Amino acid sequence: MKYTKSISIIALLSASSAWAATTTPYYDVEILSVDTDGSNIGPFPSAITEEGSLFAAYAFKAQLEQDIDLGLPFTFNQTCFYDDDVCDSAFEGSESSTELSFENAYQAWRNAMFDIDAGNADPSSYFFGATSNINVEGFGSDTDVKVTDVVDSSLLSRSFAVGYGSAPYASDATRDFVRRGFITDASTSTASVSLMPDFDTDGGFTSAYKMRDVEYSNGDKKTLIVGNSSKSLSGGDDDTDNFDLCYSSGDTNEVETLNDLVYCPGFDTQAWAWEYDGAGTEITGFALATEWLDDNTTNEGSKATYSAAALDINSAGIAVGVSSFEYSDSDLGARQRAIIMTPSDDGVYGEPTVITSATDESYDASGDYDDEDTYYNSWAQTITDDNIVMGNRQYSSSKNVNKPVEMFIYDIDNNSIDFPLLNKKVLSTKQRLAGDSSARDGANSRGYDMNNSGLIVGKADAYDQIGPVTGGSPRTQSAFLYENTSGDSWFLEDLLCSADANGKVSHPLIRLQSATAINDNGVILAQGYQYDTIDDYTNKANAEQIMVKLTPDLTSEPNNSPNCWESSALVNSDASYERSGGGASFALWLFALPLLLTRRFFRKNNKTA
Repeated sequence: MKYTKSISIIALLSASSAWAATTTPYYDVEILSVDTDGSNIGPFPSAITEEGSLFAAYAFKAQLEQDIDLGLPFTFNQTCFYDDDVCDSAFEGSESSTELSFENAYQAWRNAMFDIDAGNADPSSYFFGATSNINVEGFGSDTDVKVTDVVDSSLLSRSFAVGYGSAPYASDATRDFVRRGFITDASTSTASVSLMPDFDTDGGFTSAYKMRDVEYSNGDKKTLIVGNSSKSLSGGDDDTDNFDLCYSSGDTNEVETLNDLVYCPGFDTQAWAWEYDGAGTEITGFALATEWLDDNTTNEGSKATYSAAALDINSAGIAVGVSSFEYSDSDLGARQRAIIMTPSDDGVYGEPTVITSATDESYDASGDYDDEDTYYNSWAQTITDDNIVMGNRQYSSSKNVNKPVEMFIYDIDNNSIDFPLLNKKVLSTKQRLAGDSSARDGANSRGYDMNNSGLIVGKADAYDQIGPVTGGSPRTQSAFLYENTSGDSWFLEDLLCSADANGKVSHPLIRLQSATAINDNGVILAQGYQYDTIDDYTNKANAEQIMVKLTPDLTSEPNNSPNCWESSALVNSDASYERSGGGASFALWLFALPLLLTRRFFRKNNKTA
């Protein structure tokens, strides 16, 4: 695989694995404050500019999975496969009235949607967006909004935020649309430009995920926003049943379907792009894919929801994302696969390319998948300017008593794929120095972002999380850094400690659960928890949710960072990560907060490839 490498970063990361500690941590930690007033859970980072001072974040009112998105079925369409009590807790929330998650999870959110739509409750936001500068209201107060990207556009010589939001409710409990993608100046609270849908019945549906300056092979330069747009009502034959179940008339106590969340977004959607020239308040776009994965351009009356989206695009205009195929002819019969959308020299897009090697699949003579039962979904998360794609696959069958998520890296130019953490744990510093094996069949690894130097951030099973999951309890997740050239990986919280002149190591008492953004300077945004005392850190009690900016010391290297396992917080503290200590998260589709930690938590503030 090839990369345009930053020598100052890659050379340092690829140095000796021996620990030769300095007194300063590899990452300088800055705790970030964002305005998501009204939220209870979060904030979670979503993007950071190359310059590094502008970032985006979001938060929730209810206890929801970190990645939940009505427009991306792979974030919610797999049924909970843990112990029934764990699944019930994820759905209903905490049983303690002293906690923010008290009866405040998926059930509360979904039922609130139905009550508001019926006019039985006042409008209220459950999703909150912000940039480093301001709270972003989107299309109005008391609406849902998420900021997905921030960018400094060289073509437009301005900074922008993009995302999506819902319309405000009128006095008669109606609204113009359930979701609309937007662009706004990074210093502006309200959405200044609406990204219009191709199909606008019931207001239509659009999402914006990334904004990028691109140059096609013919020399045309454009600023594009990529995401998805509605093409029809899902369920076939212009039937509104799925739309109604998603937004207004679903079940009120159905754990398996998360109160009919599985019928969302209520539309068939296609991967879409909008060109922005700095002017106008409403923009119409164009398709990045001409069909879904059953070689169909319409839903052809299928009950399954056909859903596709572009999640990223590189400077050459090659987009990546996800699209659907009909696994079975039923309302819940769609599954999703990772795709690439490659333009012609003139910037015209056609059939998407399925990364079938990500799921060990191929098409048979009839055009169907020959092995579609092993994996539930796969998706391409991001693409570099060297045409390297990073994504993930999600199992539907059990693998060593787990249904893991596994990260993949696909090289478009060489048509090669790698699963760098396949059946491998990320090792802690202590484990690495002890010479422990990283082998672990069924280990989880989920990548969120990749920069042009080949550095990947995400989350993986915490260092001691090896127990059975299917039918049991899920594993604690911990933020990691992976360097694709060397194959080295680190837990980010192992790179935050400092030492005094006498070698005494100090720990910031921070646990990082996920890292979701990295820029080309190696600056990372991550989410986790901070504790006031070593006892609280050890017991995972009285945590404060935090979002952090991690700036690397480019004069050093990760393996020179002081060994956190020599600090008072971690010496002889393996028990602090034991499953009985409360480190497990709700589910693989509910990574946001550890289960038992939450119960102690109080907020302080078709072609194939």
